[in-house]
Amino acid sequence: MWERTKNTTKLRTFKIYNIMAKIKSEAAYDAALKRIEYLEDFVDDDTAPNDPNALELDMLIDLVEEYEAVHYPIGKPSLSPEVALGM
Repeated sequence: MWERTKNTTKLRTFKIYNIMAKIKSEAAYDAALKRIEYLEDFVDDDTAPNDPNALELDMLIDLVEEYEAVHYPIGKPSLSPEVALGM
């Protein structure tokens, strides 16, 4: 399936990304948000980048951002008539 390497961090990251390819439902999105909130208690600026919790947190944040870009897009801001009149 995949080769073992000396660098277990790459191996672990590859494994994590293959397990959760995308968030496909609102329930999975909510679960990911709860897991992110939980992991934030264990990951801070002093946490090693190859820490399993840090890797999972990064992966979940990427997946949530991808889901939000599709399901909760933020449109381009436009000048409202009130702002345009003030100019």
